[in-house]
Amino acid sequence: MTFGLIFLFILAAGGLRSVEVGCQNTQQIHIRNPWLCAVISYAVALTGFAIFLAVSRIFSDAPLPTLADFRHMPWWAPFGGLIGGVAVVGMITVAKYVGVATFNAVVIVSEMLVALVMDDFGLMGFVARAATPPRLVAAALICVAVCLLASDSAPTADESAEAPLEGVAR
Repeated sequence: MTFGLIFLFILAAGGLRSVEVGCQNTQQIHIRNPWLCAVISYAVALTGFAIFLAVSRIFSDAPLPTLADFRHMPWWAPFGGLIGGVAVVGMITVAKYVGVATFNAVVIVSEMLVALVMDDFGLMGFVARAATPPRLVAAALICVAVCLLASDSAPTADESAEAPLEGVAR
């Protein structure tokens, strides 16, 4: 896969995160129970990925893991989806108070800061990439940008605590 296609895929995935926040917010407006919203989201995701797996088995000759592969996998590796669920619950419960842009920007900063540490130490199977001055300056600039964005995201006195239903079909 070329480097350009990799970045194009990352850009598409990042853009879809904002759409995901919108889906979660709309679901919360209608369902009103954040835990049920999370369960529904993960049930839909599980169903979708099960279908993708079945289709990939038809068109790909990639081997399935063996029992030894599962036995040698670190105990914590399967918890990625559950950890990602924290972001989903955040989308469901708090994104409406700050907006999609600020929510995603704060998420990106926290992801980036943890990722810098993971890269620097080569944690969780990644190749070590030093936290060089250019990377640290970039991280600091992104943090400043998020502070500017967040400072302009507080709800006004006229806004209610609940997200508006405008544009949401019931």
